[in-house]
Amino acid sequence: MGSLPCKIILKAKKPCHKPYPKELISYGDHIRKKRIDFNITQKEVAEIVNVTEDTIVGWETDRHMPKTSYIPRIISYLEYSPLSYVNNLKRYRIERGLTIVKLAKMLKVDTRTIANIENGNKVREDVMEKINYIIKYAFYK
Repeated sequence: MGSLPCKIILKAKKPCHKPYPKELISYGDHIRKKRIDFNITQKEVAEIVNVTEDTIVGWETDRHMPKTSYIPRIISYLEYSPLSYVNNLKRYRIERGLTIVKLAKMLKVDTRTIANIENGNKVREDVMEKINYIIKYAFYK
């Protein structure tokens, strides 16, 4: 007895494997919360943020963290910054999609200086004053 020639195609939306986030910890949690609140599909969010649907799935399931260069687009989509860093320098850098290398070049300091500041390590006072001055005025522009 052979099988019947039958062509069946099933079509359905991808299920969200993670429910509504209980805590907003990762970028994926924030994205998923807004997406569910506004009844938006992962595909629609992907188009807004200009990434693939698989990228959104990866962020929402915490399999991947967004690259720094995507953070400004995510903030634009969310309409707020989910960053709660105490460190203004790190917040400034990430919200603008800058790597440590790019920010160090902009501020004309070594990358280790940026990393030390972001990690709460001591930095020469004159260097810290220069960076604080630049960041302070950058935040208020």
